[in-house]
Amino acid sequence: MAFLLAVAIGWCARPGAAATFGKVVPIGGHIADLAYDARRNLVYIANFGASRVDVLAGSTQSLQGPIYVPAAPGTLALSPDGRFLVVGHFLEGTPPQIAPDPVALTVLDLDADQRRTLPQSLLGSSPLAVAFGAGSRALVVTRTRFFLLDPFTGELEPLTIVTDLQTDELPVPFATFPPEILRASAGVSGDGRIIWVAAQLREGAPEQVALIRYAVESRELRLAGFTASPPAGPRVVSVNGDGSQLLAGWALINENLILLAEFPYPAGELHVGGHAYDYRRDVIYAHIPLPAAEPGGASREPVLELFDTDNLTVRERLRLPENLAGKAVFSSDMEFLYAASDSGVTILPVGALARAPRVRAVQEDVLFPGNACDNRPIVREIDLVDLGGGATDFRLELPAGTRGIRLSGSAGSTPARVAIEVDPSFYRAQKGTTAIELVIRSSAAVNIPPPVRLLINTREPEQRGVLRNVPGKLVDVLADPVRNRLYVLRQDKNLVLVFDAGTYEQIAALRTGNTPVQMAMTRDNRYLIVTNDHSQLARVYDLETLEPSQPIVFPPGHYPRSIAVSNRSILAVARSASGPHRIDLVHFDERIATAPSQLGIYTNEVSAQTVLSASPSGNVIFGAMPDGTVLLYETTADTIVASRQDLEGLAGAYAALADGAFVVGPNLLNASLVPVAQAGQLEGTAAGYGLADGWTVRTLAGAPSSPGVIERVELSELRSVSGAKMIEAPVLAKFLESPPVGQTGQTILPFLRTLAPLANRQAMISLSRSGITILPWAFDEALAQPVVERVVNSADYTGGLAPGSLILIQGMHLSTVPEMARERPLPTILGEACITVNDQLVPLFRITESEALAQLPYTVSGTGRLIVRSPGGTSNPFVLTILPGAPAVFRSGAAGPQTGLPTIVRQKNGELVTLSNPIHPEEAITIYLTGLGVTSPLIEAGQPAPGEPVAQPVLEPRLTLGQVGLPIQFVGLVAGEIGVYRIDATIPFWVPTGMSVPLTIAQGTYSTTLSVRVVR
Repeated sequence: MAFLLAVAIGWCARPGAAATFGKVVPIGGHIADLAYDARRNLVYIANFGASRVDVLAGSTQSLQGPIYVPAAPGTLALSPDGRFLVVGHFLEGTPPQIAPDPVALTVLDLDADQRRTLPQSLLGSSPLAVAFGAGSRALVVTRTRFFLLDPFTGELEPLTIVTDLQTDELPVPFATFPPEILRASAGVSGDGRIIWVAAQLREGAPEQVALIRYAVESRELRLAGFTASPPAGPRVVSVNGDGSQLLAGWALINENLILLAEFPYPAGELHVGGHAYDYRRDVIYAHIPLPAAEPGGASREPVLELFDTDNLTVRERLRLPENLAGKAVFSSDMEFLYAASDSGVTILPVGALARAPRVRAVQEDVLFPGNACDNRPIVREIDLVDLGGGATDFRLELPAGTRGIRLSGSAGSTPARVAIEVDPSFYRAQKGTTAIELVIRSSAAVNIPPPVRLLINTREPEQRGVLRNVPGKLVDVLADPVRNRLYVLRQDKNLVLVFDAGTYEQIAALRTGNTPVQMAMTRDNRYLIVTNDHSQLARVYDLETLEPSQPIVFPPGHYPRSIAVSNRSILAVARSASGPHRIDLVHFDERIATAPSQLGIYTNEVSAQTVLSASPSGNVIFGAMPDGTVLLYETTADTIVASRQDLEGLAGAYAALADGAFVVGPNLLNASLVPVAQAGQLEGTAAGYGLADGWTVRTLAGAPSSPGVIERVELSELRSVSGAKMIEAPVLAKFLESPPVGQTGQTILPFLRTLAPLANRQAMISLSRSGITILPWAFDEALAQPVVERVVNSADYTGGLAPGSLILIQGMHLSTVPEMARERPLPTILGEACITVNDQLVPLFRITESEALAQLPYTVSGTGRLIVRSPGGTSNPFVLTILPGAPAVFRSGAAGPQTGLPTIVRQKNGELVTLSNPIHPEEAITIYLTGLGVTSPLIEAGQPAPGEPVAQPVLEPRLTLGQVGLPIQFVGLVAGEIGVYRIDATIPFWVPTGMSVPLTIAQGTYSTTLSVRVVR
């Protein structure tokens, strides 16, 4: 595919089928054009073969009496004041004896109920498109001329530009539709100031299209030609509010005629599909059918997709009752969209879409992490919601033959929470991650819900790495050498995901163009460049601000894929619309790219799947093609200096590891690109290469559900020196391939970059099946046995522990990778380690080499034996004394410069109790603490506390202030928190005052005391 520039209705269920969005009003003919009358709330429909204008009443959503007009009404437009309806008639090729001088235009005065006709001889040929902007005259487009029509007088003023447009001629064969005959369409901006027209040029091929821009106020007319392959179908033009962007067929173009994005899989049929630009809601509605050759294309289930207006990212997918078939117009309030369709007009209540039943899961992925401490079934939950806010039916389906997975409810109505129980023993043989797609269906929902990916990991203790689930199709990874960040390219959502390389938390999501393929940083490390396979632009981001910068404009018809930055030049492989594919030169300061015809002594023609990689020094750029061709750019010569084809085919991981050492797949090439070594028998296919402390590091994968391998490599022979199994497989191109879904873009090159050693030397990041795998920097070092030295409660760091207490475990070698829990309920494995007390799993908040913050299970008491298990082994048991109650007030409060304050709050002002904000008699205070023990109802450790019913401690606490008992108004777990209790108490009038009055919390035989200031 290529593009080269020079409320009453809506959703209903059919018997035995899912619901659809929209209502079809048949007309008994084929629609050529539509116009909406805001004054009368009517839609005028050019019924091409029936010689009439059908009229649809918006109030009743039904047809009323038609307006009969001369033959073949092919286009129509309504004046801005609603008075004149101009109808264009297409009789091109009709023999003179049948129509000596056929009517070309009918002007209907709807207020006076009068009409005027203009013969074709006045225009020279039949009109192909008619459109009113904000002015009083209509733009008329014919095959050879452009005119302005005054509907009051019938006068035609020719405009200066002359063109030669292609049409069909009458008569036509059966099953030929109006868009295939006229091959033209007009669209008007929301403010009426700009009219855009797309029409086929007479140069022959249906791919040759003219794009015309008419400015109503200045009467400026601009004409440009472009090639669209497949043809620019559906033959529809949709324009935004000010005319600065338009959709022409399957391409989104700006006013400077730059292709911003394109629908990745268009069939290119002129008469099937349609779209509309909703500039009020900043969304595009489009039905762009897949070609029959694409998976799912032959079924042609009509789907209306909602796209973002900047890069055509899919928001939602809705079922249509039938195919759209051309132009669509909004009602004046933009609550309804009237679209030409197979049977007539499909009325889409877009203003009520927010209330339409649309079922989906809140979660994209659900990860079931392996745990060396426990092989019991793992339970996770998904939330099913109706985006319209209603109670809508759903059913969940697992692939046939799935074993070891049980759903708490496979059907129900929204909102619902469904528990998914996985028995890992069914997947233990995989030793990696198994992905299973959970499909969501609904008979009442109008959308097509995205499936949920169930990721079941069954690691063994010796497997290295920590999983961070990142949903979506991840195709590139890059470490920032100066900002301690990580950039991951999510292709299916057109995003660069930005992660903090210390915490691995996502800190930003940068919007790219459509179908991003690869990233590169400028040599000053200031800017990130992202290529996009379905856009003429490469996006640029300022890494200091994480804001978009001016993009790079590629030549017309060039779509950048792979990119590399040297000390002198930036090279980018561009897929070309018209061929051949090129290596473009990026002029970064000017933000443009050019395509030289030759590079050094070589013709500039490459495979569209070529990849480029710059060496660490920036002195050279290495390139590789699937057919075995390799090439080398040098900064000193500023061109391609060498190219060879010694290998039959290339794929897999690639990198320029040094100025004279290049790897691709299992092959090592020298400075002259001569193969000098080939890795021996590998445990799979090379997935990624990286450099760490002078060593080459390689990841491998044999199958998607395998463990994968990371190994240190002796570069001269590509020989493995040492290695370790990974927690799951790194991704390979063949693992990413999948059939297209609707219009979601996908460009997976046979080469992939999946490994990024972090600049902080803390870890290496591998793109893997669940998202990213965080691998220890020293993944192959002998690991020390974990040692537990001390266990205290995490509130006041004393030894008082009770069931459910938040605890701090201190020691050595507790974890090989620091990690913080990101999900709730808390995981029981973090940083490659798990912890048990009396063989019961301990939920973990975070873990490092020397500390772990965790929660004691509520079901342990008396003497406890705490054990840490990691890839380094199993710790000796650490003996704990677990009391029924051991209250400990959190010392995490802060007031101004003061930190480490007890979390005691005066309810009167909501501020912490301090010397300057003392307790007052006859007021109330709230204390936040941990360690109040078992609750009723009993809560599972690691779970956020419920709001209703309140979980209250079974053993009641006692409060005294200066030996005076305090009445307790409330005591229980804080809703939504884990292991955090709250005590609300009132202060009697007779409590003693002073600068340091003891406040004691007692429970059973245990008590804790702290000092507070009390004043009257």
